[in-house]
Amino acid sequence: MRYLLILALVTGAAFASDADVSPWMGTPGAGESALTQLDYFDIEALGASNRCVGVGFDGTNFWVTDAQSAGGPLWIHIITGDLAHTLVTTVDQNGTSGWGLRDLCWDGTYMYGSQSTTVQYYDGSYARAGSFTSPASNPNRAMAWDGTYFYTGSFSADIYQVTWDGVSGSTASFTTWSSAISNNGTYGAAWDATNNCLWVSTASNDGLLFQLDATGTLITTYDQSPENVLAGGCTMGNYAGTDGDQLWVLAQATPDGVYCWEVVVPLERDTWGSIKTIF
Repeated sequence: MRYLLILALVTGAAFASDADVSPWMGTPGAGESALTQLDYFDIEALGASNRCVGVGFDGTNFWVTDAQSAGGPLWIHIITGDLAHTLVTTVDQNGTSGWGLRDLCWDGTYMYGSQSTTVQYYDGSYARAGSFTSPASNPNRAMAWDGTYFYTGSFSADIYQVTWDGVSGSTASFTTWSSAISNNGTYGAAWDATNNCLWVSTASNDGLLFQLDATGTLITTYDQSPENVLAGGCTMGNYAGTDGDQLWVLAQATPDGVYCWEVVVPLERDTWGSIKTIF
């Protein structure tokens, strides 16, 4: 028993060296369902370190946050959304520390990134435009936007709905919106406008994704194993040939990468024809 405990502690330390991992470690393969993988890109092959944690999509490009080494520079890598996935540029996070920005979300004008109890936001030229205080969790790991509210959470079961007045420097209010994340591994969040739901990626080493409906009730869980056992942030983003956004999830792995999972299935032409015959 003592040997197993020591082994578990060593394993946890190994994860902590290059991944921001929940202390609540699960068992891989515990998900109820599977998703279809559409795409993947290796972040480290594009010049990033193995300490990447967040991903967002601005309608054209992915933004990937990189903590580099402890005490070192904190970057945002801008990567094209097309299937080639090439590096556009790398910019400084400008004012973050520790692991820096954990998760990202886009509201059509700004990219918001969560860290500690601060949310920083950046304009389309990657310049920091402002910040606000989000006391819902410390640190704020997850970050999603549904058009009205932000959603955040950390290594617990709780997801918080955050209301911000739009004024830089102000403090947002929050309520507990859901307590459905059973593995206490909340790391990323992405609002799926097409399916009217919230996706939550987790870092409990079990590969689980959670899908919550618009009231915060659990719809189901999905298992990303073995491709992505330990997730970082997530985002909705375009994938070539689909009618709508798909779910992109960062993997804190070897190497760090981003997976695209199919969650929006386009209707085929004959499907439309079948629908018309009903009427």
